[in-house]
Amino acid sequence: MFRTTKVCKGLALAFGGSLVLSAVPALAQQSLERVEITGSNIKRTDTETSSPVQVISKQEIDQSGKGTVAEYLQTLTADAQGSVPFTYGRGFSGATASGISLRGLGANATLVLVNGRRITTAVLADDAQRAFTDLNAIPLEAVERVEVLKDGASSIYGSDAVAGVVNIILRKNYVGTTAKASVGTSYKGDGNELRAAITHGMGDMQKDGYNALINFEVGTKDPIYYRDRVGRGTVGISAIGNPAYGFGFDPEGSSNNLARTGGNGWIPAGVNATNQSIIGNVRNPADNVYHSRGEFFPAAQAYCNATANLPQNNPAGACVTDIWQQVGEVQPKHSTYNLFGRFSKQINANLEAFAEASYYHTESTVKNTGSTPSTALNTPSGIPISQTASTLLGATHPDNPYQGTAARLSYNPSLEPAIGSNDIDSASHTVRGVFGLKGTLASWDFDTAAFYSQSNQTDTFKRRMNALVKNALLNPTAANIAAASAASPKYAALIASNPNIVWRIGENANLNSAAMYDALLADQTRSGYSRQYGADLKVSRELGQLPGGPIGVAIGAEVRHESNILPFYTGLGEYIGLSLTKYGGRHNIYAGYVEGLFPVTKQLELNAALRFDHYSDAGDALTPKVGAKFKALDNLALRATYAQGFRAPSSAENSPNSVAAFAGATVNDPVRCAGTGVLPANCVGVAPTFLQTGNPDLKPEKSKSATLGLVWDITPKTSVTADLWQIKRTGLPVIEDTQAAVDAGRYVRDPSQATTATDPGPILIAFVRFVNSAQSVTRGLDLEAKHRIELGDMGKLTTGLTWTHLLTQRVIDADGTVHDYAGTHGNCEITNCIGSPKDRIQVTATWERGPVRLGANLNYRGSFKGIDEEGAGCWADDIALPGVSTPGGCKVKAFYTLDLSGVYAFNDKTEVFGSVANVLDKKPPFDPETYGAIGYNPLDYSGAIGRYFRVGLKHKF
Repeated sequence: MFRTTKVCKGLALAFGGSLVLSAVPALAQQSLERVEITGSNIKRTDTETSSPVQVISKQEIDQSGKGTVAEYLQTLTADAQGSVPFTYGRGFSGATASGISLRGLGANATLVLVNGRRITTAVLADDAQRAFTDLNAIPLEAVERVEVLKDGASSIYGSDAVAGVVNIILRKNYVGTTAKASVGTSYKGDGNELRAAITHGMGDMQKDGYNALINFEVGTKDPIYYRDRVGRGTVGISAIGNPAYGFGFDPEGSSNNLARTGGNGWIPAGVNATNQSIIGNVRNPADNVYHSRGEFFPAAQAYCNATANLPQNNPAGACVTDIWQQVGEVQPKHSTYNLFGRFSKQINANLEAFAEASYYHTESTVKNTGSTPSTALNTPSGIPISQTASTLLGATHPDNPYQGTAARLSYNPSLEPAIGSNDIDSASHTVRGVFGLKGTLASWDFDTAAFYSQSNQTDTFKRRMNALVKNALLNPTAANIAAASAASPKYAALIASNPNIVWRIGENANLNSAAMYDALLADQTRSGYSRQYGADLKVSRELGQLPGGPIGVAIGAEVRHESNILPFYTGLGEYIGLSLTKYGGRHNIYAGYVEGLFPVTKQLELNAALRFDHYSDAGDALTPKVGAKFKALDNLALRATYAQGFRAPSSAENSPNSVAAFAGATVNDPVRCAGTGVLPANCVGVAPTFLQTGNPDLKPEKSKSATLGLVWDITPKTSVTADLWQIKRTGLPVIEDTQAAVDAGRYVRDPSQATTATDPGPILIAFVRFVNSAQSVTRGLDLEAKHRIELGDMGKLTTGLTWTHLLTQRVIDADGTVHDYAGTHGNCEITNCIGSPKDRIQVTATWERGPVRLGANLNYRGSFKGIDEEGAGCWADDIALPGVSTPGGCKVKAFYTLDLSGVYAFNDKTEVFGSVANVLDKKPPFDPETYGAIGYNPLDYSGAIGRYFRVGLKHKF
């Protein structure tokens, strides 16, 4: 931590001496042209409004060395916990989407616009709740600039703008042809990237009265595997308690955290094997204790020793391996292409017609650990059928060490070549079209358009296991064979030709035939869509005069339809391990709004807006906003805003057909604990699967936000902005208390796992739904600064700093319980298990001289505690025995990367460019809590990859 702080301080001093006072660039440039700024519908000449708006030029994005719009936006300090990184392959939304979460309020609280208008959301909601816009659908080379509004804007744009707005503005009047190509690779020679783009524009609006623009981009990324990052700290390590990794953990570890303390296949003494072995752990029918097959079959142990990636140091035997490190990946395989076109025509002096169309296509493959024979089988009713009891090795199965008696099997087939990792192939495409008119009529500026966008996604689980066929191949009883034959024609044909066929496991898997795997496995697919269409109209003009200037007025209306459908997988109820997530819904929205700008004096400007929205399924919302800007000096302005906002529930939250499973919450089982004779460990602090369902009575969450700041142009070359901000939300849709659902008896049990005569069996699944019961308070401080230094013959140096400091992130339950998350790992429902660091800093420097431009970007994330919230216990207590330290202690250490970029222009048409990401080769700190990556935080994926190099060529024809 001390060394990181020294690096940041040293860079700050090098970038301009007095950065604390002179650090961030003035965003405003005075111009006689009246323009529209994000957050307002009134055109103005002074682009610095009462609301904090960060304007990012295309050159700044290029200077960062990032390959996509999504990659760049997720380096912004205002983007925080709850965002959806590209590498978030283990999340609900898969690897095809990236989302931004301003202020850490979740990706569904940030509204993303393209040219000031909405586009449809990604098909899969993050965590099966938070709908968000996929930033990958934005073509990088078509971007002109990005405007980030950092306060609430529901009064202008309606729902989802609680935390702010990201408005991506694409090119509108481009003439010429530009081709660009680049290649990238990591220091390991993997994760190779190819990108190419061509942009062509013809016709000048001023001279020719029209402009036509077309842009095409294509890109590919190769995967990067955890096994190829062994040695980069804890990257890819899930069996963190194994002493093979050198962390000094006790080899037994904690029995309630086996996956983290021993590795797959670990058998703790006297405890049922919850980890599946690559050669199979089998339960002794006589004493119900699991043993490794390696104890009975020397060939099995030999296969383990040759295949496993951990030392075989379990005191109870077993074949120990870290499956995640063997088959998981840092970065998935990903390919995309974008096609964007725009045509505008000046019909007469007062009327312009325009049309925009875009098509985005992406494909990816995400690899996770494979499904096991004992993985639960989900049914369309939402009830998982436990396969543990029925996953048996038959009495005569040749791989059963207890011949003559069927025995329970705990087995992981991920290393069988025909089964392999748990692969999910995703393919999606998004289409968008806009047609509109804008101009002037009777002194009113107007802009009206009809718009349509739709995203389709198809996900395919590869090589899923048929549950009935699995039972018959492992335990070929007459009943199992009959059930599998009736359900699967392929199995019926297989058993007819080979009546003695079984599924051989572990060291004998090479004996299995292709026909057996063909009967056992099949690809399972689902396809969903998200759709939005509608029309809008806004008019504005100057109306009246005040001492400070003309009054600006804007009036607008909008109507749109939104729908989303995500079905179950086709084989749900037949195939093991298919996701139990389904939702769908639709609604119509009608809105009207009015806005006014009042320059009371030359020094004081006031603005106000009011919007009314009607949702056909969620009721009405009236959202006002007021702002003020006061010029205390010619170069110093004070500003403040107050706004109310709302977010309408998504179809995943309010559809009665919405279901999604989750685990991790612990509850007590009062029925099982009441005199049934079961051990406390089986009824206290148990963790069944929970099924969340939509609630049609869910209301929109509401918000109140305020900002107070200043804009100080200290010199013509130095300026700074600072803003305090706060957002209060009420009626947050959250999952109802899980213990309350159990106490109310909303669950399903599994009697087959009873341990006593009066035991009703463990809870398999409990049913919960969304309720408007929580409120939150989030507040912080933003600092933005820039300083330009003229170096004479040596060119010029521009330095910048942005810093977001999180002061409070608090959630208050309906019963008054307070949860403080700032500076902690946070609740996964709030932060996506990414954490809530208090500080995020970006320092930039650009040196330009003649044909050369060099840039440096330092991105810093502060440390945060390894606890779920203030007052909670450290996660290290769940990983190691008392007194045994974990990497980093009870916190996720601070992390930073330094990225370098450069451009050399041979002439005004041709240039070469290159970049090195993570030039210092920083390794990510240990983070075992997140589910978005293994062993590190997913936002630190640049550290997991290591140095990454890009080089390219751009030519203008």
